[in-house]
Amino acid sequence: MYVLRHGWLTFPHILQLFKLSVNVEEREGRDIEGHEKFLSRLTSFEADLTLLLAAVHCRPDGVELLTDELDRLCEFILCKENEERWKQWGSREDIKQCSEKIREISAHSLCLVEKMKALRTYTEQRDANLYFSLLSAAVKEEKEYVCMGPNAKVLFIGAGAFPVSALTMARETSAEVLCTDIDGEAIRHGNKLAQFLGLQDSFHYSDSHLRNPEFLAAATHVFIASLVPQKLEIVEELTAYVSSDCKIVVRYGNGLRSLFNYPLDVGLLSDWEVKSLRRDRCIYDTIILEHQKNVAGSAV
Repeated sequence: MYVLRHGWLTFPHILQLFKLSVNVEEREGRDIEGHEKFLSRLTSFEADLTLLLAAVHCRPDGVELLTDELDRLCEFILCKENEERWKQWGSREDIKQCSEKIREISAHSLCLVEKMKALRTYTEQRDANLYFSLLSAAVKEEKEYVCMGPNAKVLFIGAGAFPVSALTMARETSAEVLCTDIDGEAIRHGNKLAQFLGLQDSFHYSDSHLRNPEFLAAATHVFIASLVPQKLEIVEELTAYVSSDCKIVVRYGNGLRSLFNYPLDVGLLSDWEVKSLRRDRCIYDTIILEHQKNVAGSAV
């Protein structure tokens, strides 16, 4: 960021630096041995994402490079060997600090990528089916576990500008969907994307779930996105508004997955019946929360 303000680092320079860092990574190979090399790889992700995010602000056509780097981060997270390395060194302070920085920069990067994808889709009349396919399998599995039907009222907290899950559920189930996000620009893009897809009658946005108490009271399902930091506080807050039949689906990422998701201490959800839904090759973990009284009643 320093060099950009001083004006001598152009987009081609940034691209060349990024390619050099990728080539170094390829020469080192995927087998990262030892704490120092593991930390070095994490530091490299932080530096590359920071560089590419700055580049996209200068040249929007660099978003593909930023997307590719996020994909590399996802593959790094899904690597079993890296998961073992995390178990060995993830509690070290230097690893924890670097991981928190990666999570922040990856969250900002993903938000920007989603905004640009939404903009390109509804302004250039692009077919969004490719994007829908990215999460369709995970969405269908979650939908089956929470028993979502056509009369469902679904709230998505932290939906972002390109809410693939919410849009997919609205199209496949005809459910009424309300998305919330604190980012006004994401709300604007999301609304225009819903209009482009012909979902404006059943798909809406708001800047806060608390602005819609009537919808909250009628909600059958609430989804909390993995990039929402204060998950426990929101679950506690929802308790005063949602019905006892409402199912709350929380996406999160602990351990190595915390590089791209905010973590969650599931053990603190003692007032809820917790069902874990973990899938292979999924970048986040999922739990489904139900009121314990409701679960006990259905079991009788």
